Amino acid sequence: MMGKIGQFLLLLGWAWTAVAVAGEPTGHGPATPQEHRMPEQWTFTLPQGNPQRGREVFISMECYTCHTVQGERFPGAPAEVGGVGPDLTGMGAMHPPEYFAESIINPNAVLTEGPGHVGEDGRSKMPSYNEILTIEQLIDLVAYLKSLAREPTMPHGPRH
Repeated sequence: MMGKIGQFLLLLGWAWTAVAVAGEPTGHGPATPQEHRMPEQWTFTLPQGNPQRGREVFISMECYTCHTVQGERFPGAPAEVGGVGPDLTGMGAMHPPEYFAESIINPNAVLTEGPGHVGEDGRSKMPSYNEILTIEQLIDLVAYLKSLAREPTMPHGPRH
């Protein structure tokens, strides 16, 4: 059974094919390769998400158990959390949204150096959420990560 993220990627591939049509179809059978050229300057961009809902996804998926966000307090989080994955404080300013999406969908695409980030098998320790994370949750989670654009001004407490 294909997970929600897998369905999204399949749909994205279908949509890309539909968008990539550069010429007018002839209407006489299958389109020719010339009718399926990639538009110039085409790039994939995520839709705008909701950072507040993304923070709720971060909490519900318990991302805080592996990732530190300085200045944040997460409900039910023990005092000592984080450290397995990269510290996400200020990361929003360092990467485009698509980088965060890829890191969630395919944690092995870019491996982060550091103690505890990579397992003995050379793969990321980040688990796959592709079977349980909806597309909307992914987009909102990425919006939350993008909102982590600067160092916190308060040492403790929720972000506003």
